[in-house]
Amino acid sequence: MRELGRKNLCYSLLLAAVLMALLTGYFIWMLPSLYVSYTEEQNLKAVRTQHQSFMETGTYDHIRVKNPSACVSVRIPFEKACVELTSKRIAVIITAENADTIELMEQIQSLAKKMTPGAWSRMDDQELKKHSLNWQIEEQIRQIQDRLNTIWEKQIRLPFALEVIDLTAEKELYYNESFRIYPLSDQGMIVETTVFDDNNQYTNYLAVEQAADAIVFTVLPVITPQMEEIRPVVMQSIPMLCAVILMLVLIFSQLYSNGIVHPVYKKLEDVNQHLMEENKRQEMFLGASSHQLKTPITAALLLIDGMIGQIGKYKDYEKYLPKVKEQLLSMRRMAEEILSLNQTCSKLKQEPVHLYELIQAQTASYQVAAAARQLKISVEGTKEICIRTDADLLAKIIDNLLANAVAYTPQGGCIRLMLSEQSVTIQNQGMIPADILPHIFEPFVSGEHRSGSHGLGLYIAAYYARMMGADLRIYNREKRVEAILMFAGKRNS
Repeated sequence: MRELGRKNLCYSLLLAAVLMALLTGYFIWMLPSLYVSYTEEQNLKAVRTQHQSFMETGTYDHIRVKNPSACVSVRIPFEKACVELTSKRIAVIITAENADTIELMEQIQSLAKKMTPGAWSRMDDQELKKHSLNWQIEEQIRQIQDRLNTIWEKQIRLPFALEVIDLTAEKELYYNESFRIYPLSDQGMIVETTVFDDNNQYTNYLAVEQAADAIVFTVLPVITPQMEEIRPVVMQSIPMLCAVILMLVLIFSQLYSNGIVHPVYKKLEDVNQHLMEENKRQEMFLGASSHQLKTPITAALLLIDGMIGQIGKYKDYEKYLPKVKEQLLSMRRMAEEILSLNQTCSKLKQEPVHLYELIQAQTASYQVAAAARQLKISVEGTKEICIRTDADLLAKIIDNLLANAVAYTPQGGCIRLMLSEQSVTIQNQGMIPADILPHIFEPFVSGEHRSGSHGLGLYIAAYYARMMGADLRIYNREKRVEAILMFAGKRNS
C-alpha cells in the first residue's frame, strides 16, 4: 500500500509540474497577447456604441466608453456656419460671425462633404492610401490650417509674443504609425490610427458618419497596454498560481487514492485474506482426511494379514473378506467425498431454478431408504417458486441435508421440507447433542456412529453454501432439528 501511495504521489507531482509548465507558458506568452486583442476589440466596440448613441440622442447621457472625459463628438451642419461639439462634461456650439470665419466654416463644410464615407467604407486600408481623394483632402486641410492661422492673427491679440519652434527631434519618438478602416454603416466608418513610443501605444478612434443635414465625428483617444506591461504582473501571480495548482493536484490525488486506490487495495486484502483462510482450511482438512483414512486402511491391512497368515479366527477368510470389502468401500466413499470438494466453484452458474422441481427430484432418491425405516417425507411450498442460482451446487447441498435427516430421524418419524423464495427449511425429528452442535459443520464430526458415514456431509453442504453465497444454519428446536438454507441476498439475522 505504501509503495502504491508513493507511486501515486510521484505521478501526481509529475502531473502538477507539467500543468504548471503549460500554464506558465500560457500566461507569459499567450495571455498578454489575448488581453491586448481583447482590449482593442472592446475599445472599437465602445466608440461604435457611443457614436451610434450620440447619433440617436444627440447627447452623452448614456456614455459607455472607458475614457469618457476624452471622448468627444463633433457635428458639422451643411447649412449653418457653425460647429457643434459635445462631450460628457460640456456641449459647445461655435458659430461664425464675420466674413473670415464664415469663409473658414464654408471651407470646413466643403471638406466634410468631400469626406462622405459612403464610398470609403467599401475600401480597404491599402486602397484608401492610394485614393486620389486623400491628397485632395490633405491639401484642403492645409488650406484650412493656414486660414485658421490668419484668423487667429487678426482676431486675437495676446499680451505676449508667441513663437512656435518646430522640434523635429520630437517626431522621432513616435514610430510604427498605422491605421485601419472598419465599417460603421452605409454612410459611416471608423478609422483607427495607432502610433507607438518607447512606453505606450496610442490609438485614436474616429467614427465618421453622414446624416441628412450634417456630418458627425466621434473621437476617442485611448492608450492600449502592451504585452511587455502585462507580463510583469502575470509573472508576479505565477508563484501563487503554481501553489494553487500543486495544492489542487495533491487534494485530487488524495481523493483519487481514497476513492479508487484504497478500495482496490482493500478488496485485494480481503481476497488475500480469504485465500489464506481457504488454504488453512484445506491444510486442516487434508490433515484430518489423512488421519481418518488411516483407520480403515489399518483395519483392512490387519484383516488381510490375518487371512494370509491364517492366524486364529482369520483362517475363515470367507467370513472376513466381506469385512475387507466393507473397509475398502468405506475408503472409496471417503475419497469420493474428499475429491468432490476439489471441484472448482470459481465459475458459478446463475440460472433460473424451479425450486419445487429440484426438491422433488432430490427427495425421490431417498424414498426407498425412507420407506425401509417407515419415514414420511413431505414438501411444502408453491410450485411457482423460481430463483437464480447454481442448480448443481444447490442439488448437492439438499442431497447432503436430506441424507443427514434420513440417517438420524428415528424410525417412523417425519421429515418436512418447507420452500420459499428466501430459503429452504428441512425439519426432522431428533436432537443433536449439545456438545456436538457448535462443531456440526467441521469435518469428520457426527452425532453418532453410522455405517458408511465419515461426518463429511454437513461440512460439504456448508462449503458449497459459502461458494454460492448462501448461509446454512442448523438449530435444535423442540424435539426436532431444523436446517435453514438462506439464499444469497436474502439473509436476515
